Amino acid sequence: MNHPAPAVSSLAPAPSTVKAIIRSARLEAHVGLTVAAAAAATGAALAEKFQSGAVNPQTKMIGGETIAALLKLYFVMAGNFDFDRVARERGVEVLVASDIPPEAAKFWVDEVMKLLKKVVGDQLN
Repeated sequence: MNHPAPAVSSLAPAPSTVKAIIRSARLEAHVGLTVAAAAAATGAALAEKFQSGAVNPQTKMIGGETIAALLKLYFVMAGNFDFDRVARERGVEVLVASDIPPEAAKFWVDEVMKLLKKVVGDQLN
């Protein structure tokens, strides 16, 4: 008896599922980059404050812009997945990939997430 081989395509996800997975991965990567940028700006501001007693206006602006971008992402995406977990994981990944030691990356991401939590609370009140 000759049995037809099952179609491999029946094991593949539907094209709409593939698109959703790719979109989700891109969004997660974008969140990670934004968290890492906010962490870098926060670190730069602290270094400036420590070295000269003041933070450069340009550094303040970059820090504010990155936190604002992160806030927008939070409000758009928080209902779609565990934003806090994704932001922490992807932010640390980006920083570590940029040669930041894992402990330092975790510290700076934690600081950004604390700041985001405060800003979210202020926005909701």
